[in-house]
Amino acid sequence: MDTGRLHCFLVATRAGDVIYERFFDRFTELEKAEIRAAFSAASSNVRINLEEQDFIAPYKLARFAFIPVTDTVFYLMGSGEYDEVGLVEVLRVIIQVLKDILGKAPSSGLLLEKYAKLALVVDEVINEGLLEAVDKEAIKKGLKGKAAWE
Repeated sequence: MDTGRLHCFLVATRAGDVIYERFFDRFTELEKAEIRAAFSAASSNVRINLEEQDFIAPYKLARFAFIPVTDTVFYLMGSGEYDEVGLVEVLRVIIQVLKDILGKAPSSGLLLEKYAKLALVVDEVINEGLLEAVDKEAIKKGLKGKAAWE
């Protein structure tokens, strides 16, 4: 029985430039481009005026959620048990841990400057397409042993 999985996580600017992406399934370059285009189309079709308001959209047999934060948009696509509510909660955990670690809301410039921290947070929360941790304190504790923080 397929319980579902997380297929990809992506952070982009509001203009659509990709800052970070992680695909947890094997997709061809064409499929990756289609996913990016679906993310961009969905976020450009809604009025993103409110900070940290969550949005959801379908993509083929999966679904994805996205949340705008400062000048960035965080996207997460999943299927099966990872429904819209679950995707939004995972995104909120990632965003909150980044805020705590970086000391302020993650902007595109800050994420590019602290790229390694972003990658470590995503790896701590999502492991090979499966949800690993959602407790903020457990995530922070797991991060301490993985990298020397500035």
